[in-house]
Amino acid sequence: MKKSVKIKLTTTIRQPGSDEQVMELRAEGVLTEKGGRRYLQYEERQDELDIRTTVKLGEQDAVVMRSGGLQMRLPFLLDKEQTGNLRNGEGSFMLTTKAHELVVTESRFRVRYDLALGNDYVGEYEMEIQFMEGTK
Repeated sequence: MKKSVKIKLTTTIRQPGSDEQVMELRAEGVLTEKGGRRYLQYEERQDELDIRTTVKLGEQDAVVMRSGGLQMRLPFLLDKEQTGNLRNGEGSFMLTTKAHELVVTESRFRVRYDLALGNDYVGEYEMEIQFMEGTK
């Protein structure tokens, strides 16, 4: 099964010593169901870079994978530390996530997690993706 969807991505970033940041992105994407898992795919532009994003959704876990202008893999499993990575023009870095909240429904994915870059705590992030059938 494959269908066109409209996507609204909201990211909230809370870093020590900084004001809360909220970013919102709207995009067109594709939702695919394969082997009991759902895959949400869309493209975005960040800092002059074209980035293709795939979000692999399970019932208890999720993985955000980005490619193009940067390479990133962010895995999430509720209450467990997971190791991912980030590769950009500056090098390759280990990322660690620990999800405190992970919700997957028919039209929504939400995760609240702590993020570390190498051994350094970066902050608490909250990502919510709402997706509904598009008009394509």
